[in-house]
Amino acid sequence: MRKLIPAVVLAALLWGAPAPALADSSGHLEGYVPAVAHLEGSFDSFWTTDVWIYQQGATVIHLWLNPPGQDNTDGESFVVPLDEPVVFLPDVVASVFGTEGSGSLHYLADGPVTVTSRTWTPGAEGGGYGQSIPGRPLSSASIPGTGQAGAQRVVLNKNADFRANYGIVNVTAVPVSVLVEIFTSDGEPAPGDTSFTVDLDSFGMTQINGILRRVTGGDQDGLIIRGSVISVAGAILTYASDVNNTTNDGAYQAGFRFAF
Repeated sequence: MRKLIPAVVLAALLWGAPAPALADSSGHLEGYVPAVAHLEGSFDSFWTTDVWIYQQGATVIHLWLNPPGQDNTDGESFVVPLDEPVVFLPDVVASVFGTEGSGSLHYLADGPVTVTSRTWTPGAEGGGYGQSIPGRPLSSASIPGTGQAGAQRVVLNKNADFRANYGIVNVTAVPVSVLVEIFTSDGEPAPGDTSFTVDLDSFGMTQINGILRRVTGGDQDGLIIRGSVISVAGAILTYASDVNNTTNDGAYQAGFRFAF
């Protein structure tokens, strides 16, 4: 069983007690890069993820790869020595874990770190396109019983030239149920199959590709995707990736909440 969350944050994430608020960019001990990859995608893309770890006072960091659609409780960590201020891990899924596919990257260090990443694909005519995906501290997760203000949101446009992918990451060692709802820019439920439940195993994750295909009608601006924890325990992070179908240029958006 993997090392669990530090006690001050564990109670908050599992049972709804107040958690210390940290900016996503500030140094922290434990967090997640919500999405990493080494796999073929749509429209002739092939996605890989490079990771940078910046530390001030940390000496080692544990990394876990959490593939989608499974219980990752018993996943083995890879221990990376932090012997320089910055450690660079190119193509982290293949080079560190020796595998392919996708998932979330869970990390736990012995001192404050800031983790960032770039997930990218080669361009059809050379070069490449990618998106920066920063590591997020556990304190930015959403927990049960916090109402709509504590839910995770992303805001997207539905456009035939783009594909929007939506991810949910369970950052706890208990299963979690998540209500996903899509709203129009005026706050009304969007037409179509736009309210559904997602169940995730311990330390599980999923990415719903092309989520805005659930919304009927043509192009629409300002759609809101809201993810809320409806189980009695657990905590989630969410994200969206909006990718141009012609160039495969992507834009990443971290889920945000207003308050607890």
